[in-house]
Amino acid sequence: MSRGMAANMQQTLSDAVGQRVRQTFELLEARYAGELSEAKRDMLLANCLYGLTSVIHANDTPEDHLAAIRSYLEQIIPTERAARALKATPASDDNWLVSALERIEAIGKKHGHALLARGAGGGKAIPFTNRDTSAAGSAEPAVQSNAVEEALTR
Repeated sequence: MSRGMAANMQQTLSDAVGQRVRQTFELLEARYAGELSEAKRDMLLANCLYGLTSVIHANDTPEDHLAAIRSYLEQIIPTERAARALKATPASDDNWLVSALERIEAIGKKHGHALLARGAGGGKAIPFTNRDTSAAGSAEPAVQSNAVEEALTR
């Protein structure tokens, strides 16, 4: 496989992750803007992104993984908010948030596995394809799009 083709496939995976992060951000904003502080919504987004990228960046150093998370967050929220979200921890008595963070991280991991399954085979990246040619987009993973919302409302 040529370097250009491999770089293009990596970009496709990166774009798919970025799309998933934007969708999660929009869902969190729509569902929780009136109920949770911005800081808590950012924490949920960061945990979802951690789960998603922990699958994709499993072989990276912790520093490189953190840099990837930061990069994706900064595409969605301002740098200062991203930095706070990465350092934030829930209050020990906020049982709902602690539980929600665990669930959203697990959902992120499921999305990461789905993205890899669609974009990688045998350890080598392959282009994303959309089996349904009538559907918009080209890299939507086979994971329920409302999985984040369902988990957070339990």
